[in-house]
Amino acid sequence: MNKIIPVSTEYLSPSRTIEILNLVWFEASKQVYIFNYEGKHFRFFENLVDLIHFFENGKEAIASFDSEEDLDDFLDKFPIGEVKRGPNI
Repeated sequence: MNKIIPVSTEYLSPSRTIEILNLVWFEASKQVYIFNYEGKHFRFFENLVDLIHFFENGKEAIASFDSEEDLDDFLDKFPIGEVKRGPNI
């Protein structure tokens, strides 16, 4: 399971935020972005460019959730870092 470390929360309005999280698995880490709409709907973005495209062009998120529990389950299992493989024989 990933360790989820909150970095910051940016308030767009009282009911809309962007949460910046750092996901850590052993020595690998990845910063991700969550758009929280009224605490009822969450959209996951893997990078800042995709988040900006969502607001400017309406490009949808990689994943969206209707509960914080579903989001947490997704974040716990989200793959980060490179998968190391042996030689392809």
